[in-house]
Amino acid sequence: MFRNNKNYSVYLFLLSSFVSVPMCAAESALDSIEESFAISTLMSDSEALTFGFTNFDIESDDPGFGDEDSSNYKNSLNVFVIPYTWDLEPKSEAWDHAITARAFYINTESDSEIYSGVADTAKQETMGIYGNYSQFYHVTDSWYVTSALGFHLTYYSNDYEYGGGFPEDAIDELDGDTLNISAWAVIAEPEVGIGYERDEQWGTWRAHNKTNYIYGQSFAGTINDKFSVNPEGWRITNGVEFTVGVPELWGVNDFLTIDFRRIDLFGDLEAMADDGYYYETSVGWVIDTNNQIPFLDNIGIGVSVNYGSSISGATVVLYWNE
Repeated sequence: MFRNNKNYSVYLFLLSSFVSVPMCAAESALDSIEESFAISTLMSDSEALTFGFTNFDIESDDPGFGDEDSSNYKNSLNVFVIPYTWDLEPKSEAWDHAITARAFYINTESDSEIYSGVADTAKQETMGIYGNYSQFYHVTDSWYVTSALGFHLTYYSNDYEYGGGFPEDAIDELDGDTLNISAWAVIAEPEVGIGYERDEQWGTWRAHNKTNYIYGQSFAGTINDKFSVNPEGWRITNGVEFTVGVPELWGVNDFLTIDFRRIDLFGDLEAMADDGYYYETSVGWVIDTNNQIPFLDNIGIGVSVNYGSSISGATVVLYWNE
């Protein structure tokens, strides 16, 4: 799964500030690390962002659909996520609960230039595991509320290769302090939501709202102060989703899924969108495996369009365990 960002502050340091103002550079680097930790919680959640395996540009004068920078960065960002949810025995007819786990890996590599004429290479990677316990309660036949509590164990590192001619005194100041460092963090993520779902002759539709809050604490790594990184932020997701039944193919159940979402971002997550929010629309065809394949409830393919975020543009997506 692959995708990109046009807001380079998400995964790339504000390197131009490192040389002229060292103290501000350290603060900028710390902010960037906290943003990388925070945004990894967003990028690894398919209910917040959809990633695909083939990207394509949308021809539009509106920069919200992406531009040349976002297109270039899209091809430098790799995101891999493996999710799975275990539905537990219902507590009652109205009360469901589940356990979700996922593993993720995010990396990016790009050219950089702190000193004019000196070509450098910047690499960053974030990886980790996540698990949560969630509950779903039907208040009425149509209205429902949700809650969950999850934790991320996340590793972050950056690797900066200095080009020929990079001043040695600058390397001594930057290396091991703001560049070529790593950090581990634990991030807590509680969430609450509310929604309305209704059956129709053609399928079902639902309107939903969900709020996620994250707060993390670093505890290890090569960073000088192992406890200095505290990613914090929250996001509010509002959307409408349609599930449309279609004739069975090859004797299996399948359906079309159409989803419209707006995500508002706060705190360290704001680096994902210049205006503090973005929109995403996805259309896909999903086939139910009828539990014939271990750990794969369903699989499908679709198209997703993102507007206003650091990964603006369109992509072909692969659905699984939707």
